[in-house]
Amino acid sequence: MSVLGRLYRYIGRYKTWAAIAFAAMITFAATQAALMGLIRPLFDEVLTPPGRQVERVQRDDPTERRLVDLMLRRDQPEGQRGAVINFVDRSSGSFLRWWNEKPSEKWRKVLFAFLLVFIIRAFASFFAEYAFQKVGLNTVRDLRNELYERIINQSHSFFSERPTGEMVSRVVSDADAIQAAVSTRMGDLFQESITLFGLLLFVFIMNTELAILSLIVAPVIILPVVQFGRRLRGTTHRSQERMADIATQLEETIRGVRIVKAFTMEKFEIGRFNEATQRHLRANLKAQRIQAATSPVLELLAGVCTLLLLLYAHRRITNGSLTLGEFVSFVGALAMMYAPIKKLNKVNLSLNAALSAAERVFRMLDVDNPVKEKPGAEVLRGVGEGVKYENVTFTYGREGDPVLANISIDVHPGEIVALVGGSGAGKSTFVNLLPRFYDVTSGRITVAGRDVRDVTLPSLRGLMGFVTQEVVLFNDTVRNNIAYGRTDAEESKVIAAAKAAHAHDFISALPQGYDTVIGESGVLLSGGQRQRLAIARALFKDPPILILDEATSALDTESERLVQQALNNLMRGRTTLVIAHRLSTIRSADKIVVLDKGQIVEFGRHDELLARKGVYRRLYDLQFAEEDRPAGAIA
Repeated sequence: MSVLGRLYRYIGRYKTWAAIAFAAMITFAATQAALMGLIRPLFDEVLTPPGRQVERVQRDDPTERRLVDLMLRRDQPEGQRGAVINFVDRSSGSFLRWWNEKPSEKWRKVLFAFLLVFIIRAFASFFAEYAFQKVGLNTVRDLRNELYERIINQSHSFFSERPTGEMVSRVVSDADAIQAAVSTRMGDLFQESITLFGLLLFVFIMNTELAILSLIVAPVIILPVVQFGRRLRGTTHRSQERMADIATQLEETIRGVRIVKAFTMEKFEIGRFNEATQRHLRANLKAQRIQAATSPVLELLAGVCTLLLLLYAHRRITNGSLTLGEFVSFVGALAMMYAPIKKLNKVNLSLNAALSAAERVFRMLDVDNPVKEKPGAEVLRGVGEGVKYENVTFTYGREGDPVLANISIDVHPGEIVALVGGSGAGKSTFVNLLPRFYDVTSGRITVAGRDVRDVTLPSLRGLMGFVTQEVVLFNDTVRNNIAYGRTDAEESKVIAAAKAAHAHDFISALPQGYDTVIGESGVLLSGGQRQRLAIARALFKDPPILILDEATSALDTESERLVQQALNNLMRGRTTLVIAHRLSTIRSADKIVVLDKGQIVEFGRHDELLARKGVYRRLYDLQFAEEDRPAGAIA
């Protein structure tokens, strides 16, 4: 389906308001023609002295009379002309009798007609604009919501392959471009097209010969419009891509501002940003040159055409075959056609920019999600006999070496299993496969004996709690961060989770306690406080399966002690997978799995692995060449 066709599918959800908009646009177009029709009597019968009024030559023109008779089929007997034509005849006859009742007061009637037309025009303009704005704004809201839903439901591979700025640009900038086009420009497209058609019909009825002469040069005006639109679409696409680059760089710099300042790279980052904005400026200026050139070109062509028309009309008026009022009315209609044509040119340029944005939005909407929920997937209600990895192999993409190869392990209910290994050993991938952030390439993972691919994603992930080294908190209150997504959470449960996480004391010391807004990513809290808040969030969820990803590696000694105590409370009675950076914290784990290059190379308890003097012992000795520390809690 074409991009425009897909946009119309969204617009179709608001057919009632679209119908109101179209009706108002047709009415507005009719008022344009009516105003032009009133110009002739204004000049020939109101503003011209009575002694110099000229009868309309075409009124007695047999060719024109025959054309009107054919259009209305007045040459047929009354019984065969149809109810509509008879009604038009009767109505027009009544109107003409009223119009010619008192010729001396005709100027009042003309002015009254002008006033009436302007009132109708004002109401039609309001309803046309408001109704189409309502359609457009609702349409883009739906599109933006669908895009956000699509992004947030994607697998982890989707986010790892795309910069954040690109996704932000699609939801914000590209959607804004579509909104401007749908809400305003698409309304202009229909309204100005209808208005143009009405004026075109009017000039043909008024003077067919002049109308044909005027339209001979129409292609001269239309062809540049089409050409400009085609060129603008390509330049606009490049401009919006450069804006995505700016958004990506801005997001990266703000997120890593501490590193930027620590390395005194402010000037370097400012230079990079200036280069990005310069590229965007060049793309924008190219688009603006095209837009700026369209109006002068159209005005020049229109001026030449008007000059030719004036020369022809001068000859007709001189020989008496055309009245001044008719010519002014005709030229007025042509002049009013110029505004819709000019606006339609801008509409064409804007719609091309919007279609370019829509292409990128739909391209992101069409990205396939490899992690899909099967039709008829069952609800997983508990851990059952535990978690099993059965010959699990995983590879990023279709090619390359496997990150995990033939992994098999049983994790019994309530067990604590620690994962250790060097960087790139596959520890994070191991735990990310369990909640189906990615799907295994081969083999399977089961929970309670069921393949995780055969159960619903909400029920699978609902059994799990996560505490990671990089804590994710939201710019909200402490209470809402602990009871994430639960607006009906009981105060007592929130406080109980905070106390178990050793967070209640520092929360109570905050300016508004549990109602304190902690800033973006919890910037107002220390690292240890953020970590304990994340633990409190996991405790509040009360999941039977817990995943800890190096939860204490970035903390100082005092914070680590408090976090370890909180983690002990959190892990009690739960099936736990621990990625540990500090080997001293996993001595009491039920099982320790040593990974190297995606394979399990050692497996056992802490003392057993030390006695083997293998990979685990080597890693341990690298960290603790000094005397062994006292056994600590697991983290």
